[in-house]
Amino acid sequence: MKTVAVIVHWGAPDPTTGLATRLDASAQIDQVAVVANDQSPRPAQLPPGVSWLLPPRDLGVGGGFRHAADAFPAASAYLLVTNDVAIAEDTIATCLDLLTGTNIGVVAPTLVVADGVRAAAARLTRFLVASKVLGRAPASRPSEADWVSGAAMFIKAECHRRVPMDGRFFLGFEDIDFCHRARSAGWSVVVSPARAWRASGGLTSPAHHDYYYCYYEVRNRLWFTRVRRWHGRTALVTAWTILVTLPRATVLGLFRGGAPRAGSTLVLHGLVDGLGALPPSGDPSPDEPRVTRWTAPG
Repeated sequence: MKTVAVIVHWGAPDPTTGLATRLDASAQIDQVAVVANDQSPRPAQLPPGVSWLLPPRDLGVGGGFRHAADAFPAASAYLLVTNDVAIAEDTIATCLDLLTGTNIGVVAPTLVVADGVRAAAARLTRFLVASKVLGRAPASRPSEADWVSGAAMFIKAECHRRVPMDGRFFLGFEDIDFCHRARSAGWSVVVSPARAWRASGGLTSPAHHDYYYCYYEVRNRLWFTRVRRWHGRTALVTAWTILVTLPRATVLGLFRGGAPRAGSTLVLHGLVDGLGALPPSGDPSPDEPRVTRWTAPG
């Protein structure tokens, strides 16, 4: 099984370089590819065997992964991993072994973060389609999940060829959407009890971190329900955004310096875009990251 590890990069080079170096030394990983969404030059300290891919523009997480998968089509499996994750050699081996199972399309380690075990028995809440982690996976055996975090996700190449990751989400919900479509196509999504550690629990792109819940969480959750024609859930998410998310963003803005209206403005734009015309699946829109229209990333 030829395995390609994919790191979607943005920001300071050191965390990405460190992770790429460790994965390059792994006996389980055949190739490491970094997708430099910020168009940064290749770091001098990067091992020569690591590929530094420069996409034509910022493709987000899902689009960045698709870019790497297209660059290495002969792979049998991919590891999508963020640069704040530490994953041991035995965990990589365990997850890859699980991935060889019939009809298993996605495998993830159990992520451990500062507040304890996370990303185990992941489920979507019934009404608001919140990406919550409900319950804990068994510590002694693999278990199925609705979705697993894209922070550390092993993907069978055949599964991704049949159900490619949707880059239009750009930032957030692309992992949930991918797992949901994979399960609908007959693939299993499995959580391994083997652990990986996540340092920050943050997003791949630090420059976009402050905008996730304000804009992308609102927009992409609505897109997720609308793509599936869940009309009742779309109405509930819309009402929740207006009655809860928007007032909360407004109140929080009052306690922040700089631009107190930025959060509520981005929530409103997320609501408008989420209910507007759905773009086609595939690559992200040419104007991404859209948040920079209203608030410059810092």
